[in-house]
Amino acid sequence: MIAAFTSTNQFYTLIKSPVPTSTLLVFLHGLGSSQNFYYSIATALSSTHNVLLLDHEGANQSKLNRPKLTLEDLSQNVISTIHELQLQDSKIVLIGHSMSGMLVNYINIFHSTKLNIIKNVLIGPVHPTAKLTQIFLDRIQALNVKPSLIDFSNNIPNAATGDKCSGFRKSYIRQLLQSQTVEGYIANCHAIASGMDYDFDYSKVEKPVLIIYGKQDMTSPWTGCVEEIANGLTNKSLVELDVGHWIAIEDDEAVLKAIKEFI
Repeated sequence: MIAAFTSTNQFYTLIKSPVPTSTLLVFLHGLGSSQNFYYSIATALSSTHNVLLLDHEGANQSKLNRPKLTLEDLSQNVISTIHELQLQDSKIVLIGHSMSGMLVNYINIFHSTKLNIIKNVLIGPVHPTAKLTQIFLDRIQALNVKPSLIDFSNNIPNAATGDKCSGFRKSYIRQLLQSQTVEGYIANCHAIASGMDYDFDYSKVEKPVLIIYGKQDMTSPWTGCVEEIANGLTNKSLVELDVGHWIAIEDDEAVLKAIKEFI
């Protein structure tokens, strides 16, 4: 296992499989999170696949290099990291949660020639809408008035999880949120809001897609969000879990099982 920083101070963890493989699983986290959202799943899958976990720019241990981020900025970070580590010839499976579900779709639609993508996994993906954009612009405004994530970290673990989520798992979500900087969190809110600037024609996503979504997810609900993405995709599989939005923490074993069966 290698945990280090890229030339642009983006933090990554690379786990090489003990058996020969040409497949690389790339794990991309959501807002207020980190690569450790996936850690139990990624380490289990590393027995047969190479695994790359990333902290997005401005999130957790990755340095923020600009005050505002876009989906284009985040996609270039992902692509440049893969190239810097000389992994670009791998058969790549992109795995994204929440805002990174949108990012995975973005990379497939606008940058598919830059990576050898063979499959995609969307976990509670967000779909850009005017309502979603306003939510995150309001969140930015609130943080500019009161530059602290404490209130968010106290509220989100309860508000964005399902009724079966344990107190221990909620405490982990709380810790992830408290590990962010206000500046980095705001920059990534801007990245989500930038989704409205692009044409998300999901029919252009040519590779197979697995969508894992939460029955109790109010952040990325089926109606008006996941359904819009699923209806636009031409080659997709769906797995519904009885969880909220922090799916890979709320039920990591079910997520692991779904990904194993898909890849």
